Amino acid sequence: MIFTLDLIASFLIAALMGMGVGGGGLLVIYLTLCRNYDQISAQGTNLIFFLCSVAASIFIHVKKRKIKISQLIPMALFGVAGTLITSCLVGLINPKIPRIMLGVLLIVSGGITLIKSFIKNKKENI
Repeated sequence: MIFTLDLIASFLIAALMGMGVGGGGLLVIYLTLCRNYDQISAQGTNLIFFLCSVAASIFIHVKKRKIKISQLIPMALFGVAGTLITSCLVGLINPKIPRIMLGVLLIVSGGITLIKSFIKNKKENI
């Protein structure tokens, strides 16, 4: 039963990620609330999930020339460096801090998206 729920949740979250919705945050929420993962483990699992989806889609984007390889290499290098630094620092902070930071990030990004959609709808109705 749990495996089936995990499969359905991962499919829905992957579909939302493919449509541009913040699926990564949803996976962390699912793992912490439904599967009782601690925050750090949920974020690590989310990272692996995200990397798999990115690996599958990056070839298509490069082929369609939506991503320039000259830009991809520096982004990848800085991303790896940031990940290594953060993974070293995460053991030094209170585990509640990443949970609070993720919550704030989700609220702020959701609020910005909501405000932008109101502005866009208002302009269209004028």
